[in-house]
Amino acid sequence: MKTRFFLILLTLVILFSAWLYLNYSIGSKEKDKLEKMANLPIYAYIADTTKVTPILTELKTVPGIKNVVHETALQAATELIQAYGLPLNEEMIKDYAIPDVITINLQPNRISISNKPVIMDILRSHIPETDIDSQSNAYSLIIQELMQLDLYNIVFNVFTAVLMLLIFVFSRTTLELNTLLHYKRYKYSAVENIRHQRQGLQHTLLMLIVPLPLCLLAYFAYVYFKPLPQVIPYWVFLAQAGTVILGTMINYFILHSFEQQVVLQENPVEVITPEEMDTMENKELKNDTPFT
Repeated sequence: MKTRFFLILLTLVILFSAWLYLNYSIGSKEKDKLEKMANLPIYAYIADTTKVTPILTELKTVPGIKNVVHETALQAATELIQAYGLPLNEEMIKDYAIPDVITINLQPNRISISNKPVIMDILRSHIPETDIDSQSNAYSLIIQELMQLDLYNIVFNVFTAVLMLLIFVFSRTTLELNTLLHYKRYKYSAVENIRHQRQGLQHTLLMLIVPLPLCLLAYFAYVYFKPLPQVIPYWVFLAQAGTVILGTMINYFILHSFEQQVVLQENPVEVITPEEMDTMENKELKNDTPFT
């Protein structure tokens, strides 16, 4: 029985580890898409330089912005000349009406996605829509991919949680019922019965504190010492903990019910009708009547 139980523990450790690994893979894909989004800056071309300061001031209040870079017309033109090797110099471009450029880079997280409309509203309140390059098509594609990944993540974790709950409950229930049948067949003594109850409690505690906590400890240690980014959403850990706690409670009620049935089978309750009760009382009275 001990060997079977430890095989169950080992199986649960492997399954919870696989669950965490697959969630890490999903989280890594999400992180890659957010990094890709962060590499798509928003450009604002400002012909009226008096609007630069108000725009920069308002942008500072928006969460999710990684950095805001302001380049004057001359700086922007010089960078373009150097980047593309154009045969121009500062003297040749100083008479051109080149706008200032504000480059906005977002942080690779969900906050930046939710606050991008706020950034766009700030820019639209100062400059025309035609002077803003928001790379909306690329952003929309990434956001659509993130939404699909979110749906897949939820479906995957719900399915896995149900599957793990079934394995958690039925593997333990099967083991303990075999023990109860063995107990039923060979009449244990009172001491052995107490030992069996203690063993059941030990099994409950071990299944509660070994498989998932061991996997979580290994995961966070791996993340800390590598170091790797923590990309698994915290609700996944709550789902795993809920699966273990719910499975433990279901196991307890199932096994407690079967144990009660075994006790009742060994010490059946006799149901006596009122007529039988009267008959027994009359017999007792006759037995108690003294001889005269």
